Amino acid sequence: MDYDLKSSIDPVVGLNFGAIATDTTTVGNIIGSVGFGSLVFTLVTGTVTDGDYTLVIEHGDEPDLSDATTVAATDLIGGLPSFTADTDDNSAKSVGYVGKKTYARPSIVSANTTSGAFIGVVAVKGHALSKPTA
Repeated sequence: MDYDLKSSIDPVVGLNFGAIATDTTTVGNIIGSVGFGSLVFTLVTGTVTDGDYTLVIEHGDEPDLSDATTVAATDLIGGLPSFTADTDDNSAKSVGYVGKKTYARPSIVSANTTSGAFIGVVAVKGHALSKPTA
């Protein structure tokens, strides 16, 4: 290979992996994008027993996201990933964020759950302005 991707990215946990077994919104971690030119969110599943799960992304300029708004479709590359029961075990689906806000936060909205799913989100900050990344 001719190129080194690792020195240009910083993968972080967007939402801790765990079981979601109720109809709820599970709020993830705030991801800061300072020092990077791109951001991708990947929704990852283990076993999906039942339910429907959709990624939602909010963004803003305040570090605590007190100014958070839902990201518009025009600020995304691809559609927001979703998973449904019994069809998406051990899968990963991504969406790119191209908004101009400093902070973003993924959340998972779950519906039609009884037993639930094991699910989480990885955020990958890319195009580092200073390389190599830590």
